[in-house]
Amino acid sequence: IILLNAAQEAQRTGLWASFVNFLSSILQGLNKITGAIPEPFGGYGLAIVLFTILMRLVLLPLDIKARKANYKIQQIQPELSEIQKKYKNNPEKLNKKTMELYQKYQINPFGGCLPLLIQMPLFFALFAALRSIAENPAIASIPASFLWIKNIWLPDSPLINMVGEKIAPFSAGFNGLYLLAILAGVTSYYQISLSQPKNAANDQMKSFGIIMPLMSVWFCIQYTASFAIYWVTSNVFQIVQQFIMRKYLAPESKEGENE
Repeated sequence: IILLNAAQEAQRTGLWASFVNFLSSILQGLNKITGAIPEPFGGYGLAIVLFTILMRLVLLPLDIKARKANYKIQQIQPELSEIQKKYKNNPEKLNKKTMELYQKYQINPFGGCLPLLIQMPLFFALFAALRSIAENPAIASIPASFLWIKNIWLPDSPLINMVGEKIAPFSAGFNGLYLLAILAGVTSYYQISLSQPKNAANDQMKSFGIIMPLMSVWFCIQYTASFAIYWVTSNVFQIVQQFIMRKYLAPESKEGENE
């Protein structure tokens, strides 16, 4: 609901709408290339995959910066835990000692959060761009198949057909199999679990690691398969990215785990 409202509001704002239209034009430009590949392997479905990879590459410097900041905080976690235990009844002293520890190791405590916050407007713009294309009568009126999905402008669902009519479960002509929604949930859970420190005792983080995948499943069931393709592709990209970053950005952590 928040995403839908944000996308609708974006379309009412001139500067924001221009940015959304710019992203839409990139996607449609990619489709001119992928359209040469016969469906169900090319067309808009493949264009969305390439579009998502392109956007993740643009965001890669921010992701690397956030990951480096998180690794630094993980490395001083034992000292942070000691300070938290020692001054748990003295919040003022706790904050002072914590900031002194950050200054000692030259760590910006918000270094891992700010890049992620910067990414949020782009995420909403991407959503709005896909929404604008899906609601374009000239495009949405022509079913676009991709892999098992008969029309990506509708949800990947066995409860509707390729023109959006409600049908009995898995009746003839069903549009999809809920596979994208399941993949969205699984990849979201795995991606979040990789981003969390091992042996993390933060209950809020653990709850987020459960709630977010469930929300992604629900959202991909409700919205078009075009956005679900973007969501799953983005998750897979980030999973591969995190494996690579673990190897090259945190060699000390890896060695410590093997000991």
